[in-house]
Amino acid sequence: MSAVIAHHSNAQRAAAAAGIVARAGRRWGLLPHQVVAASSIAANAVLRQGKSAAGAVAAARRAARAKAGAA
Repeated sequence: MSAVIAHHSNAQRAAAAAGIVARAGRRWGLLPHQVVAASSIAANAVLRQGKSAAGAVAAARRAARAKAGAA
């Protein structure tokens, strides 16, 4: 892990994950309320479950793809 990433707090990592999901959620075809929910889930995954920001974003992307495939 690079030294720059190592010095960020969990709250900063959670905010980064939420921001990434919020921006990418529109590209993934999520509706606005789904983008908010996915961002919240990604932030909670970082804060409460100890996942990395990248892992939280990947999980949100998988969920969005599964939702699109089911429709």
